[in-house]
Amino acid sequence: METDLLFADDDQPPPPEDGAEPWIVLIADDDPEVHAVTRLALGGLCYKGRRLSLVSALSAGEAAAVLRCTPNVAIILLDVVMETDDAGLRLVRTIREDLNNNAIRIILRTGQPGQAPEEDVVLAYDINDYKSKAELTAKKLFTSVVAALRAYADIVALETNRRGLQQIIQSTDRLFELRCMQQFAAGVLTQLSAFLRVKPDAILCAQRGATGRPLPDGAFYVLAGAGCYAEAAGQTASPTGAVIPPALADRITDAFRSRRSHYGANETTLFIRVPDGHEVAAWIHTDRPLDEVDRGLVEVFASKIALSFANVSLYERLREANETLEARVAERTRALEAANAKLERLATVDPLTAVWNRRHFLDLAAAELGRAHRHGRRLSVFLLDLDNFKAVNDGHGHAAGDEALRTVVVRAREALRTSDQLARFGGEEFVALLPETDLAGARIVADRVRAAIAGSPVMTDGRAIPITASLGVAEWSAAEPSIEQTLRRADAALYEAKLAGRDRVCVADEPHPPPCS
Repeated sequence: METDLLFADDDQPPPPEDGAEPWIVLIADDDPEVHAVTRLALGGLCYKGRRLSLVSALSAGEAAAVLRCTPNVAIILLDVVMETDDAGLRLVRTIREDLNNNAIRIILRTGQPGQAPEEDVVLAYDINDYKSKAELTAKKLFTSVVAALRAYADIVALETNRRGLQQIIQSTDRLFELRCMQQFAAGVLTQLSAFLRVKPDAILCAQRGATGRPLPDGAFYVLAGAGCYAEAAGQTASPTGAVIPPALADRITDAFRSRRSHYGANETTLFIRVPDGHEVAAWIHTDRPLDEVDRGLVEVFASKIALSFANVSLYERLREANETLEARVAERTRALEAANAKLERLATVDPLTAVWNRRHFLDLAAAELGRAHRHGRRLSVFLLDLDNFKAVNDGHGHAAGDEALRTVVVRAREALRTSDQLARFGGEEFVALLPETDLAGARIVADRVRAAIAGSPVMTDGRAIPITASLGVAEWSAAEPSIEQTLRRADAALYEAKLAGRDRVCVADEPHPPPCS
């Protein structure tokens, strides 16, 4: 792991807030040097005014013990191979399933990526990032840790909001279990009508609209309507409007202006002041004037409605905040995934030709060689070098040279099989991995690629530039412990192809001089 500087002099991190609880990051690795380097790389990191508290564990067992005692660990930097080859992977399942900890962000680190292929691990285990120690520089570690802290903070905030929401719901009176304002308002009219034992011709109004903003003077918003006023629900009404009869609108307006309830011969208008500052008015048709006892009971009922209105209003605000938070978490998760995908592409793909780069090709080849060795399969490679490419650059410019490289990739891909892997090895040199292919088959494939390149000149600025390539082919031998030795033999065959006149394929491990076509 490299120890690149995390911060430039002109971009220092914000200082930690006094007394701020640190982010706990657990380093689980059996190599003490990894702990030392990680502490050096992350020692000065400060995120949202909080520093890191780095905790070390030299085995998966130690890490599990720490997590059982410290449930608020934000991130674990987890090595795959510790006391056993899959100790880290087993710990992932312990964290998610046994400890039921879904908040902690798990960044898996391995020094042997071929032993635990990234695609398999990401699909099979609930991890949040997967890094090879060889590629995880201090800057990349900084990026991964900050992104993980951001996601962890969002998850904790979301969980805190959810707990608060559950407490509010549990404390709500069973009479008003409806949490949607529209349903709750309709339930209020139903309960009020049942309480007074009258036909449910009623209306419930507020001085704020559906968006929560105040309405013009004299206007009000109909939260719910029952009986003959059911159609008025969800509309803005006023004494001069047509949503409800003018006389009824006057009763509602008078209640809001006087902030008092009114009891008539066959109607009741309740003014309800909600603890959160909102004001609500309910009008209901009665078949009798309410006596003092009924009025007293109605006032008690109204106070209960006021408390429940506040609870429902708070619930809706929290629900909206929760939805907003979830949307932000989802957006940040998508952005993180996109950033990770971009970083992965930059680390594995040649930017000019969009084929694999040298490093990633060697990783693929090592994995394929392992499969070939285990299952006794054939495996071949070829190296391809463009002939006289310097003359193309010198005579037509680097833009034409770049276009030639891209064209060669297109032609080569058309001639290769879907199972073959093509990569840019450097400059104008390319390499292909041919799984389950013997030397004779590899020669056929290589010659097909050579012919495809030679048969299609590069077009740039209306000019046709002829391009040819020389190729060297070699088949992996079980006596070779690494693919690099096979590539060296292919390179020797490529050299022979150049000496033999270019635009041809030469095969390694044949009597000298190698046969060319």
